[in-house]
Amino acid sequence: MPVLQTYHSVKNTFKWLAFVSCFTIAVTSWAQNVPKQSKFKQYFSASGNPYKVRLIPVPLINYSPETRWGFGLGTQVLFRTHSTDSTGNLSNVGFVFVFTLNKQFIVNPNWDIFWRKGQIRMTGALLWQRYPDSFFGLGNETVISDGERFSSDYLLARNRFTRQIAPHFQLGAQYRFEHVYSMKTNAGGIFDTRNIPGEKGYTASGLGVAMIYDTRDHNLYPFKGWYMILSHHTYSRFLGGNTDLTSLRLDLRKYFNPGKGSHVIALQAVAQVNSNLPPFKMMATFGGNELMRGYFFGRNRDQHMYALTTEYRFPIFWRFIGVAFASAGNTAGPYSSPAFNNLKFAGGGGLRFTIDAKERINVRFDAGFGTDGSRGFYLAIGEAF
Repeated sequence: MPVLQTYHSVKNTFKWLAFVSCFTIAVTSWAQNVPKQSKFKQYFSASGNPYKVRLIPVPLINYSPETRWGFGLGTQVLFRTHSTDSTGNLSNVGFVFVFTLNKQFIVNPNWDIFWRKGQIRMTGALLWQRYPDSFFGLGNETVISDGERFSSDYLLARNRFTRQIAPHFQLGAQYRFEHVYSMKTNAGGIFDTRNIPGEKGYTASGLGVAMIYDTRDHNLYPFKGWYMILSHHTYSRFLGGNTDLTSLRLDLRKYFNPGKGSHVIALQAVAQVNSNLPPFKMMATFGGNELMRGYFFGRNRDQHMYALTTEYRFPIFWRFIGVAFASAGNTAGPYSSPAFNNLKFAGGGGLRFTIDAKERINVRFDAGFGTDGSRGFYLAIGEAF
């Protein structure tokens, strides 16, 4: 597929900004006219057995030129820790294992657990991967055809513990550890000819604080409410790493339920800033199955990043839900042109199937497309945000 020409001019930038704005306005106006009562929402109304444990297996199959065919299994165990918890406090523990014909592996246990009616929350993950990746350089003016394959071993451990200190407001501590080793790059490639931070591997160990504001009516599939996470980490050699920096990330979401039916408008704004330049795998970026769907994860990397997303979720029939989304974002910092030049855009659609209507648990499939020929197809449990 030919690479699409990147949008450089201010004129085209404003055209795309207008598109994202009009998309939001159009779907909001249309959804305001839907019937106020919908049978579809009845699937989400029953309380069910509050202690019932659900095991949800999802077979994973994917293909890419870097990995050839990949196979695996993703599972989630969903449960409640107390019989009087509201329907919005559904805990889950997940596990993902993937291997490919090129002998790459990903092992990823993860958890999000609530106690005391949601007043205490612990969320985190472990990740070990030996998997090929693509590196396109640093900044927001890289070219997709310049992508270089590299491989490394990657170990991640993170955990966050928060407690409610006021209605809808939680405060807590968190820890994150990253270790990249066994880097293998191509002779004469980007890593070999440029000075890329972290190109020989690195270790980062950071402590921080997290503030959470949450008025959503459900933590898996909200119909309405606000959700905000302000996350801070300070990485230091004193904590056992070889990287020194402070990172701050804001994730702000708003959910609308126009017409009081089953239509949902979801908005998300994400920004990340770093006190100095991190190793390349820790740099601010977007892409993958959550943020700016349609771009390869790590397609653009730099010191800072921001992204905006509008998503419209609407019932189709029975337990099928349709989704349309549009995003705009960019990186900023020493390797990037000014933040509003060469703005990146993505859009696409998807389908959801509700496998547990009482607990609002969906399997989602999304197809996303970027403006430079990037594209991605995603299968997962739960929403992108």
